[in-house]
Formats: sequence, C-alpha cells, structure tokens
Amino acid sequence: MSESESTAADVLRRRHHARQQPSAPLGALACARGAFALLTATALLAGDARVATAENELAALAGSKSTAELVRPECFAQSCKAQVEGCAADGDCMKGLACTAKCMGDAQCTVGCFARYNNDQLESVLKCTIEDAGCIAIATQAPGADTARDAPLPPKALVKATPASLQGKWYKVLGFNPNYDCFECQRNSFQTVANTGGRRAGAGLADGLRGGSPVAMDVRPNEAIVEVEYAMPRERIGMPTEMFRATLQEKLEFDTEPESVRTAHTEGRMFGLTFWENWYLIGQNQPREPEFRFVYYTGKTLQNRYEGAFVYARKPELPQASMPSIYRIAREAGLDPTRACCIDNSCFSAPIEAPSATPPLFTPVASAGTLSAERNTQSAKLTSATASSSGPFDSLTRPMRTAVRDIIELLEDPKPPAEALFARQRMMYEVREYDANGYRLPTAEFR
Repeated sequence: MSESESTAADVLRRRHHARQQPSAPLGALACARGAFALLTATALLAGDARVATAENELAALAGSKSTAELVRPECFAQSCKAQVEGCAADGDCMKGLACTAKCMGDAQCTVGCFARYNNDQLESVLKCTIEDAGCIAIATQAPGADTARDAPLPPKALVKATPASLQGKWYKVLGFNPNYDCFECQRNSFQTVANTGGRRAGAGLADGLRGGSPVAMDVRPNEAIVEVEYAMPRERIGMPTEMFRATLQEKLEFDTEPESVRTAHTEGRMFGLTFWENWYLIGQNQPREPEFRFVYYTGKTLQNRYEGAFVYARKPELPQASMPSIYRIAREAGLDPTRACCIDNSCFSAPIEAPSATPPLFTPVASAGTLSAERNTQSAKLTSATASSSGPFDSLTRPMRTAVRDIIELLEDPKPPAEALFARQRMMYEVREYDANGYRLPTAEFR
C-alpha cells in the first residue's frame, strides 16, 4: 500500500519538543520582521513547487497561485500581532520558519527543522497565521473530522475494541510511516479515573519521566484522553546533542454507530495546528501470544491527508512469539512488515541509576528515572564544554560566537541534518534476528 506523502504543514502535526515562555512584544518593527519571515517562507514555497520532493495538495496549491493570493499581509498586524512579535524576538522561531521554507514541502526535511527549532513561539505564530486568522491561505482540506461512515475504508476487517481493551501502558514497537511513527521512546498510556488518584488527565507527567508512577489517562465508556510520549534528538551547531522527551494529548473517541467503518477517531493539536485521525484496530494477539494491538490510521490537517500504521506491545520491545502473527496481519492489510521500522525504546529498559549514599560535594544526586539521568549527562557535557571554553576573553567573544552560529544556522542547508535524523531509524529487514515471515532465527544464524 502506498504511503501518503506529507507537506511542511502536515509534518507539524506529529513532532513536538521542549516549550519555552513567549517573549514580550517588541512593537511594530518586531511585527514587521516576523511578518517578513512568514511572507518569505510562503514566497519560497509558492515560487518553485518543482523543488518539492513529493507531490501533494499543498505543492499543487502553491504552484497554482501567486504569493499575493496565498498571503494577506495586513492580517499579520491586525490579527496576529502578538504572535508575530513573539516569533521575531525569538531566534529559533525565525530559524524554524526559514528552515521549513527551504525544505520546499519535503516532509523529512521539515521534520528535521522542527526537531531542531520548534518552540512555543513557532507553534503560536503558526496556529494564528495559518489556522485561526488565515493570514496564510494554504488550506487544502475542510476543517473537522471525517464522519464514522465517510471515513476512508480500512485495509482489512476490523477487530472489536473498546477503551477497556486498551487500558494500561502500551509501547509502540513497530511503525509503518517513517515520517511519523518511528521516533524513539514511544509510550501511550490508558488508565481508569480511579487509578489517577484524582488527578486531571495529563497530570503526573513529571513522575512518569522520572521513573515514578506511569502517566495516567482518563478512560470513559466511549472515549479516552491519551497522552503520547516520544523522543527526538536535537542537534545544534556547536552544542552537544540533547534528547528531548515530548508529550502530546489526544482525545480518542470510540465509534458506536452500526455503520461505522472505523474503530475510533481522535482530534489533537501539535505545533499549533489541529489534526483529525481515524483509527482502525485491524489485529491483535491470539490468547497464548504476548499482547499486541495492530492499529492502522488515516488522518488530515488543513493542509493534507496521510496514513500509517503501528503496533502496540505491553513491553518496550518486539513481542517475539507474536511476530509471525504481526507479519501476517501486515501483509493482509497490504503492508510490507520487512519495511516497518523497529522503534528504539531502549530508554525504558535501561538500568535505573540509584543515588549513592553519600554523594561527593557539589555533585548532583542522580535522579531515579532513566530519562532524567540522560538529561543530567547532557547537562554535564554542556557544563564541561562551557568550563573548558571559559577564559579572560570568553565574555567578550561569546556574543560574536553566538552571532556567527545564528548566521550559519539561518543559511545552512536543512536536508543533511534531516537525513542524519532519519538515518537513525532501523528497518525490520535490517534486524537479522527474524526471517521474512517474522519467525525468530536460531542465534547461530544471525551472529
């Protein structure tokens, strides 16, 4: 089955990174700078759609209309002044706009841009200018979810499912859309209200990241509020690589209409833009197999439609005894299981670092959670790098070094970093432990 290519705006719907506090307004000059960046981004996209590496609705729209038809300049100052000023005052927001413009609709290139530069200011300006006020008229789809009967048909017969059948923690272990499904450390949690201890949906996230209680979700008779966790590396010029953990909250509603062609539908917001998805449960484990759920999905933003699939498992690893069944279901759905990505969830299974009884002076006690420990490692690297570069002239040269880095990042080609990001993915045909039908090979055959 062919995989729908996504656009620059469509990619916004999946990848989320650390948030920052918005900057204060800077006045008309800042607004003009931010509007100019947005106008430039749109002009680049509309100016030569042939550069895009994928044919899609947004590229067709950009190729058929002029910049004047796609952009309303007065809208930036009238309807999105605060958001544009905030972006103009934030270097990463401006770099993010420039980076995505240079991608010219290339989905993976755009993912790389948001892996490096996404922040709260970028989300805010995109939400206002594209979705709320329509300053940039690049919508190709009508807003709102598909109906239960008009949604795209599933690739195979559905398996009966309820919110209760998804209760508990699940890890994504296989993904079939490399643009969306294959990033690291993916965990989804569905839990009853009683198990949340009275917390609102989404509370307890810090505990989950620090190795405490898992993230708890609100599951109701026909709907669930689900928090999704995943990770992406952020690589910046002259800085150590950081692994950012991100979360996304979705409302998943199960369809009860007799003629529904889908299992459930969900609506969420990421990078400031709304997405609507149809979920289809097309497979699950046999009674004696390790638990898994095979989910196919279709979705849309205002800019494009897309599709994909993934496999949930109860542990953050491939369910060995269930792999033949997973391969069979994939092929029945027209998917090639050997080209699915094996998701790296090693962050969940790594040993937990315990604090020493008497830590040395000036040494922070290690947190219990694996993820916090990794962040501490990155902080230590950054502290070490900062200390080694300090000197009598450091305070004088630091602004110049920062300015040089900003210029290089604004002018750099975004595609090589994106290619490096996606090169981290591991396809199942590269996992030598399994044959073409998902059966585990004897150890001697793959070593």
